[in-house]
Amino acid sequence: MHPKKETFNFDRCTDCDFVFLNPKVPLSQLKSYYTDHYLPYRGAEAWGKFEKLVEKSFQKLDQRKLNLIQKQQDITPTSLVLDVGCGKPSFLKMCYKQLKCSTYGIDFSDKGWKQEDGTYQALNLQVGEVSDLPKNLAPDLITMWHYLEHDYYPAEHLHYLKSISKSNTKLIIEVPNFDSHSRKKFKEHWAGWHTPRHTSLFSPKNLELLLNQNGWKVETIFTYGTMDPYLLYWMSKMEKKGIAWNKNMDAEMPNFVAGMLRYLPKKLVQKSISLGIMTAIASPK
Repeated sequence: MHPKKETFNFDRCTDCDFVFLNPKVPLSQLKSYYTDHYLPYRGAEAWGKFEKLVEKSFQKLDQRKLNLIQKQQDITPTSLVLDVGCGKPSFLKMCYKQLKCSTYGIDFSDKGWKQEDGTYQALNLQVGEVSDLPKNLAPDLITMWHYLEHDYYPAEHLHYLKSISKSNTKLIIEVPNFDSHSRKKFKEHWAGWHTPRHTSLFSPKNLELLLNQNGWKVETIFTYGTMDPYLLYWMSKMEKKGIAWNKNMDAEMPNFVAGMLRYLPKKLVQKSISLGIMTAIASPK
């Protein structure tokens, strides 16, 4: 999702199969890859005349996230939900409105909310790294929706989150799964690479290892997530095609929908075969 064509190197650990960008882009240069034309920042507006339709799909995604967290943790008006890498904090807003709980979001950039102060004014939002979070925060639930693969210091940050958590805090992490059908199908064109924004590519084995080494006990790992696996499939297909990601996307909508319908039978097996996404549920040791 960047107009400049560059090649990046990933290494793979022969012991645990962890895949990591090496070398990483210096942090001082990283923001040049998160421009205003970056599709996740553009959101529904990128889809032109289909903006309202896409906005509804984003709302459904947030609802799926909310349904998942309610199955994993009892959220009450006294609870605090922390979303790490909150981006456009629509999920937190839904938590605040539907669950009446306290919310806290952190991201390295405020591009997801800076133009919409009135929309998110009831939320606690911070620009910074995980290590900048207050030591007395004590969240009841921590979510990372496609954040950890971007993190330059995942081990240190997971360890810090453990240190500011309660004994019954739940951690939910959703990430692309390197050991998945879509990665094997699209290979170097797989959207999960997302170079150089993704610095870590996880599989169930090494994600559990990382969590265990940094104070967390994995309760379960699902072979799917709240994100529709078709999105990763479609982005991979477009990456192979060489699409211009900064254009108006409305011309792509008919083929997008047609492809989604053809993809539906594959989704029937996502609970046994990872199509591209996985979700880990963990609690402090």
